[in-house]
This record gives sequence, structure tokens and C-alpha cells, in this order.
Amino acid sequence: MTIMPVDPQDKQRVIQLNFCGEICELWADGALYLPSYKTLVVSDLHFEKGHAQSTAAPLPRYDTDMTLSKLSEIVDKSNPQRCIFLGDSFHNTEVAKRLPEAYRQILNDLSKGRSFVWIEGNHDSEVPTFLPGKVYSGFALNGLYFTHQVTAETEQRSGLISGHYHPKARVNLKLRRISAPCFIEDSRHLIMPAFGTFTGGLNVLNKAIQSVLTSPQSAYICHAGKIYHLPVTTQFFLKN
Repeated sequence: MTIMPVDPQDKQRVIQLNFCGEICELWADGALYLPSYKTLVVSDLHFEKGHAQSTAAPLPRYDTDMTLSKLSEIVDKSNPQRCIFLGDSFHNTEVAKRLPEAYRQILNDLSKGRSFVWIEGNHDSEVPTFLPGKVYSGFALNGLYFTHQVTAETEQRSGLISGHYHPKARVNLKLRRISAPCFIEDSRHLIMPAFGTFTGGLNVLNKAIQSVLTSPQSAYICHAGKIYHLPVTTQFFLKN
């Protein structure tokens, strides 16, 4: 396996991966793009998280503003024919139902000329009907299958792309340590990082993530506007 050096001067922002026979572009902002299908995939936006977690004294909706701005930028850049939202697009069902009209309009504008696919998540099992597009529990695209969370029915499936865990890597380098969101895959299952703002992350060495992956594994670390490929080994990765 070729290891790409984690070099702050590296200008790479996209890594192309042949995953289960399909070309996937992993982007440094945490999005996945399938050029053969002109399809953009993002996971775990968690719209309105800050607002949902501050009911006593509601916070300004900065996290939703920032996530929508990031989403608008990546849609403009990729100009996809299809967008797949891989679950937990909203922090919970109640804030989803009360999404302000201004945010609804942004999503409607982004959907013009393309299809939106909303995958049900554990936080937003009831996706609002006012959203553009269609809602699915899982979505198949040729040899790939998109779902939010691994289940007994999908855990042995090849070509699985999921979210839910918000994977994050802590990497030990010669001169410093880096902690950043990442993609992680084992050649049959790829887990995407959270795309939303203020979403946090779970260490890729955590047993919850390791229990749904086999070895060997590769991580694609999104750090400072660039993306880097490293094999998941104890030589580089830290548990704490």
C-alpha cells in the first residue's frame, strides 16, 4: 500500500479511490463524489444542533448557517445531478419540523435541476415532507449501497457506504500530532465523516467503529483543507 506523506505543504484536496469497482472522489471537506453518476454524498449534517441543545437559552443558528454555506459551496463546485444525504441531516425530528423558512428556501434552491435523496438517520427518522426530494431507509446505486447506520441486514454487504459514527483520527507524526475528521474503509465498507459544523467525532480505533470493519483499513484524513491517506496502524494512530 502506498502511503501519502502527511505534509502541510501538500496541496492535495481530492483523493480518488476505487471502492468496490466504483471510482469515488474523497474531498477534503468531507464530501464524497461519484463522477460516473454525477452524485454528491454528504453525511451527518445535524442541522440545528446548537439550537436543539440550548433550549433554556437558545443559541443563534450559527452551526446551521455554516453547514448550509459549506453545502452550497460544494454543490456549486461539483454541480451534481444527484445529492445523497446519508442520515442525521437534522439533529432531531422536532427541530427538523421547525426549520426556518429561510433555510428551507436555501435547500429548495440547491435542489433545482438535481434530485435529492434523504436517508433516514437515528436522529431524524421522520424526515420532514416539505424537503425537496425523496426519503429512503437505504439507497442502492449499481454496486454501492448507502445507509446511515450499519445493521444486521447490511453489515456483511460489500459496497456499503455509511455515516453515523463521525470518524475522527488522532495521528502521531514525527513533529506533531493531528486530530481531524476522516473517511475510513476496509475495501468493502466505507464510513464517511460528519459534514456538519459542531458535530464532534469518534476515534477510528474505538470498538464501535472497529466492530463493523475488518482489516486492513485505510483512513483519509481531512485536515486544514487537504486530505491525506494513511493505513490504520498503531504506528501512526492514537487511541487517546
